Formats: sequence, C-alpha cells, structure tokens
Amino acid sequence: MVKTVNSVSNYNILLSIHDVSPIYEDAIISLYDSLSDIGISSFTLLIPPFYQLKGSNVFEEKDIFVDYLRSLDLEISLHGYSHTTKSGGLDEFKKLTAKRSASRLKSGIAMIRRAFGIRPFGFIPPAWQATKTVLNQVKDVGLKYCVIGNNIHDFKSMKVFSTADYVISQGDGNTSFSDIMLELELGGPLQISIHPLDFKSSYIFVALRDALDRLDYTICGYRDYLRKI
Repeated sequence: MVKTVNSVSNYNILLSIHDVSPIYEDAIISLYDSLSDIGISSFTLLIPPFYQLKGSNVFEEKDIFVDYLRSLDLEISLHGYSHTTKSGGLDEFKKLTAKRSASRLKSGIAMIRRAFGIRPFGFIPPAWQATKTVLNQVKDVGLKYCVIGNNIHDFKSMKVFSTADYVISQGDGNTSFSDIMLELELGGPLQISIHPLDFKSSYIFVALRDALDRLDYTICGYRDYLRKI
C-alpha cells in the first residue's frame, strides 16, 4: 500500500543540531545559549554515538555534559553511528548492507541508552540519506520516526510528512540560506540542521530571528512537531 504524503504545515521550521558529540561540548553550550537568546526553545539533538569512530567522542554515563544535555529536556535522536563511510564520506547509511545498517542502529541505540538512560526518539541518518531498508529497520527497532531527505516517516500515525527543502550546515561558516529564501518568503515548511560550530555564525541567527519575528514561523524539533499534529 502506497502511503499518502502530507505536507508539514506552512510556516514551520523543523530545527536540529547535528553532530552532537563531546568534542563539541563548549560549542553546543554556546549554541544553545544563542538559540535561547532569540526565543528558540524547541529543537532536536542529533547524536552520532561513535562519532568519527573515536572513543573520545563517546558519551559516558554520569558525565557532566550528559547531565547538562538531559537537563535541557530536548529531544534526543539517533544520527547514524559513526557518521562516516569507509571512504570518509558523510552519508554513512546511504550504501550500507541490510546487515550492517541493522547492526549500527542497534549499537547506536544501546550506546545512547547506556549514556543517557533513555532510548533515542527517532532516527535521522547522516546527510539525510538512507535506503528504504533502513526505514523499515528503524520502525522495527521501535523508534518513533525516520527522516530521509524531505520526508518524515511517522511510525505512530503511519503517515509521511514532507518539507519543501532541507538545509544542513557543516559549521564552516559557509552555510547560506540563499537557496531557501524564496521558500521562506512563501512560508514553505523547511528542515534546517545547524552544526555546533555555527555558534560563531551570526548570519544563521539573524536568519532564524527573521523567520520568527518578520515571517511568523514556528520553529521546533521533530518530536514536538509530531506530538502536536
């Protein structure tokens, strides 16, 4: 049976911080403060639990930074496993075999649960790219949603919600919203994911404040959007 694709409501931005890792602890705290300063209190924390395959990037139980993130009461979702491919690419789940993707999903969930004491709410693969097999695997392991490209697959309602576009910052200061400015002016629904190092980019905060104040957008995380529809 083909699922009907519904649009995310106009004037909504689904906001996330991706690559949430201990290596970016100070940057994430600064980014949270900057988002709070412009009135954004809901967004999704996307965690690759074995980021770059480095043990130093693994969250540890009872760590002060873990306690800090838990205290924010934000959605915590799984963002791949290591975030890297064998060739060094970022689209970790785009070409994995079914066996390997299933293994990484289960290991990633276990690592987040061990450190944070909770299961991740949903799954967004690195680069927003994954196979249809991964989509079914995410449902089978009991997560609430999976995002592939512009489509948010909600396993509670069994509906698919789409956005007009998605923008993924890499934290290098070169992120531009120019490609989506027309969509913003038209009120189109968007996914925007910012990188911890974007705390240094005033342009992103100006754009988000403009979306809130002038264009009257609602900005929230995936969990909070799915819960209110």
